Amino acid sequence: MSRATTGITVATALLVSLGCLTACRTDSPSPAASSSAGAAAPVSPAQESPTAQASPADPAPPMQSASASTRPAPAVSASAPGGRRTGAGGLPASVWMAADGIPMASLYHWGAPAAAAQAVHNPRFEFEQLCASTRDPSNDLADWKGPSAQAHLAGPTQNYADWQVQQTVIHFPGTSSVGAQLAAGLYQGLQDELNACAQTVRGARVRVTSNGGSGGDEHLAAVLTVPESGGGSYTLHQYLSLTGRAVVELALWSDQPAHAWSAPSDAVVLGALESPVCPALGDC
Repeated sequence: MSRATTGITVATALLVSLGCLTACRTDSPSPAASSSAGAAAPVSPAQESPTAQASPADPAPPMQSASASTRPAPAVSASAPGGRRTGAGGLPASVWMAADGIPMASLYHWGAPAAAAQAVHNPRFEFEQLCASTRDPSNDLADWKGPSAQAHLAGPTQNYADWQVQQTVIHFPGTSSVGAQLAAGLYQGLQDELNACAQTVRGARVRVTSNGGSGGDEHLAAVLTVPESGGGSYTLHQYLSLTGRAVVELALWSDQPAHAWSAPSDAVVLGALESPVCPALGDC
């Protein structure tokens, strides 16, 4: 190949390369043009992907506070008026009497019945145990599922033969008269059982010290002496109350007491037993 031919070939190649570079520079948009195109065609909310993530520049969504509106509501029993939370046996904790209202509290330092209460199905009152009594079938609560609980108390260091305490609460809730009738029937049946203790246990003695009430509420207090099969006897101080749709007992008993019995008047003890019931249950 001659030098002239070689020069023409090189020149031709250079011209082709320059033409390509010029065309490439012209076809590529400038940064300003790219920005203008992006601004002219914004993405609408309808076009956004539902799974699109926020860019790092976007502010993070605020955290929700644990306000009362977002917390789950506490579970309450239907037997607790006004949405109050309940304790043992579906009964409000406030239905139980105060420990210092129990006779001989200064000697035995009883614990709080509300703290010792346990749900009990078809509870038997203490005199029913000692008198070996049988309820009338109309007062049998074996198939009844309503609120009821029992609290048993003893002094921190005392012998089991010393004074023991039991409080029982049975509530017949409802707005009709049926609950009141059931409560009144149970109370009357218990009163009949207590008076019949001398017939169910030979040698037992019953002395009713208070019996009265008004406005559909009734109460009684009694002292029972029940002989033991191996000798000796139990002494039981039994308090019973019908308050609204609730039947309540307080019982203290012993066969070998370390301290002689002492207590305020029946009215004072019954008042301490009854006074929390109506405010707690709200149906009196």
